[in-house]
Amino acid sequence: MVKVEIISKESIKPSSPTPDNLRTFRLSLLDQIFPPFVYLSHIQCYSHEKNTSNINRAEISSILKRSLSDALVLYYPLAGRFKDQSSVDCNDQGIDFFEARVDAYLSDIIEDPQIEELTHFVPSKCEENGGVLLSIQLNHFTCGAIAIGITICHRIADGCTTGMFIKNWAAMARGETDTLAPSFVAASCFPPKEIPPYERSPQHWVDSRRFCFSSSKIAALRAEVVAANVVKPTRTELVTAALWKWVIAKKGRLSVACQAVNIRRRMDPPSSESAFGNLIHGVFALGGAEMDLGQLIIKMREATGKIDSEFMKEMQGENGYDVILRHFKKMEGYIFDKEVDCVMFSSWCGLPFYGWDFGWGKLVWVSTASHGYPNNIVLIDSVSDIGGVEAWIAMDGVDTTKLEQELLDC
Repeated sequence: MVKVEIISKESIKPSSPTPDNLRTFRLSLLDQIFPPFVYLSHIQCYSHEKNTSNINRAEISSILKRSLSDALVLYYPLAGRFKDQSSVDCNDQGIDFFEARVDAYLSDIIEDPQIEELTHFVPSKCEENGGVLLSIQLNHFTCGAIAIGITICHRIADGCTTGMFIKNWAAMARGETDTLAPSFVAASCFPPKEIPPYERSPQHWVDSRRFCFSSSKIAALRAEVVAANVVKPTRTELVTAALWKWVIAKKGRLSVACQAVNIRRRMDPPSSESAFGNLIHGVFALGGAEMDLGQLIIKMREATGKIDSEFMKEMQGENGYDVILRHFKKMEGYIFDKEVDCVMFSSWCGLPFYGWDFGWGKLVWVSTASHGYPNNIVLIDSVSDIGGVEAWIAMDGVDTTKLEQELLDC
């Protein structure tokens, strides 16, 4: 096991106080859907460039903390604390910033990542640190490389919001001033409701395993489904279909694929990627053993296609709460149906996690950093193989050690 030693901890507050008129931040109904004890954790890894080797660890830490403080002025809700089930007290209490020393080379971690080790590169869940909504850990590797581990409460942010925050933080660290401020429109589009507090259920975690879909493998999958008259399949569609087909083969019965869809561009009127909060909606599709890759992709497209302008008007209308509740009740029925297997897909592909550096080394790897929920698959863009996808697979009661061969056999 890699040795990770925490060497410092401090609270980072916004560099200027949040105005009184912004002190209460309303959550949206889509934020409220997520229990306050669910977190997103991921890692951004950066190389140590020779031409910036004169920048030492202390300078890196100082630059990151100063720019982080500036970024929190724009993203002020992240420095607050939950006030109740529908709002955040933007009291500038700040976020936790840890520094750690890692007795390892980053290249060794990337070559064969183990989720048990990756969890040490991110802060523990924020609720265990006084209710902070965001915690960050700066990891210094023996080779001079660094990894930034992030843990954020899912109730306040989805993957897109987290990525936009990182993008702006990195720009400020590089000294840029032309940053795109977040827009806080979610609560006006999806007003919060009075909902009862979530009861914490026993948590059951499954170890995640990484499987890499090379760009050449994805090209082969694309050729296969295009030959079956599927038009312009995306990487996410191809990898999702391949893994879904594998799950169906392993389980041998009816399967439901649930997929989170970014609805920012589907809203009425459309919103930008800078819209803050959880602007995602889950869709589901049914698949069986008789279906090939192309048919599974078509099923997923049909499900996603139902989030059209009319559906969005319903979601954003007076009865939006009932529309969303009916949808989740139906999804819940599948999840708890003992005759059906349900697998959850989340795609980080195309999110603004990639291509941003903090001024002293290029991004070399992005990864999830937490044990998975059962039957959950996360897709992440490969940084080293442009066009490739890394899949982190957490399946309950399914042996994934022979996944590569079994995918070829599907």
